[in-house]
Amino acid sequence: MCVAGSSVADVLRSVREATGQSLRSAAKELGVDPSYLSRVETGERQPSADLCQRAGSLYEIDGDSLALSAGDIPADIVEILRRHPELLVEIRMRYGQSR
Repeated sequence: MCVAGSSVADVLRSVREATGQSLRSAAKELGVDPSYLSRVETGERQPSADLCQRAGSLYEIDGDSLALSAGDIPADIVEILRRHPELLVEIRMRYGQSR
């Protein structure tokens, strides 16, 4: 499943439904309360990085891509950008975003 450009809520709900898994069953496997997972799937709450990683494993989706869909940048990427801030300009130039 393609994650790029999709909201994390849409991705999580879509993959859960595609597997035929109920919300309660998925919540149990992910180790979270069903009400929390419901709020994540409706976009009311952002998932934790840990939930993104567990969901990535459960649904065989890259956890970093899920985290990015939630607006979270993986810690190793943040560290790389801190050490090499010039990459921000390069990324913006390459992908058409300017400041």
